[in-house]
Amino acid sequence: MKILVTGCLGFIGSAFCKHVITENPETKIIGIARNPNPRNIKRLDGLEKNDNFRLMYRDLYKDDIYDLFDNVDVIYHFAARTFVDHSIRDPSPFIKDNIGATFKILEAIRKHGDIQKLFFISTDEVFGSILKGSYKEDARMNPTNPYSATKAAAEMLVISYYNTYGVPSIITRTENVFGPYQDPVKVFPVFIKKALNNEKLPIYGDGKHIRQWLYVEDKCRALLHLIEHGKIGEKYNIAGNQELENLELGRKILKLLGKPENMIRFVPDFNIRPGHDRRYALDSSKIRSIGWKPKWSLDEGIKYTVEWYKNNLWWLN
Repeated sequence: MKILVTGCLGFIGSAFCKHVITENPETKIIGIARNPNPRNIKRLDGLEKNDNFRLMYRDLYKDDIYDLFDNVDVIYHFAARTFVDHSIRDPSPFIKDNIGATFKILEAIRKHGDIQKLFFISTDEVFGSILKGSYKEDARMNPTNPYSATKAAAEMLVISYYNTYGVPSIITRTENVFGPYQDPVKVFPVFIKKALNNEKLPIYGDGKHIRQWLYVEDKCRALLHLIEHGKIGEKYNIAGNQELENLELGRKILKLLGKPENMIRFVPDFNIRPGHDRRYALDSSKIRSIGWKPKWSLDEGIKYTVEWYKNNLWWLN
């Protein structure tokens, strides 16, 4: 099998490439990245030297990408801009990279006509906030920030290309994913770095915003599971159904690092993140019914992640 992975130098894309080669050493992977960022290449952890892995640089929005799909069986489209705060400050790059690049990929697949499956990696944020219960796959989308709106729009494109042209696609939506090598602006690296430097952890609002969390290996396991068990034209929520208030997450990290629980400062979020969703939650019963379930508990994942950053301080700088 030959897999094309966009965003292969990203946090989840790189973890997925390593997971596939570990679990299926004979699988060939073409990894696509925008540019040779030396820091992000370290996420591949030697994989670029593997004979079954080929790293290529291409801007999916600006460049000609048709040739990338030659002799490819399955595509995992991870590449996207994801930081909500950045999308609020300037939505335009999100429009180009999250919608425009997805359109070009769909067009290339339509013209090739021999791709077996396209996995579009989306987010729980397309649904907006939910105070009680959890969203099933067919819930109404209600994005509340430019990032989630671009992911919802890209989903609509994928669905339209399946219905109109028969592009064989599967959409996955995931809760907050965490683990080693995450971008330093994300919450786990920020909290851990602040705590190690004896600085207070910045928490938006009153700290009562709730998120579900999933360790990155479980996300990769789910995506690989869907190659064999996922049905074309369907959507799957990937979730561990383990949730925490942001304040509780901060306190857990402080405790693991031996820091006092009062090393927290509350940051008004109405200027930084207007429309801040109170709670996200996905119902993952559909993917569980076809044989997937998370391997990592939330506490195990948090403990391992904190230890990894403690032992890899170079990534935080």
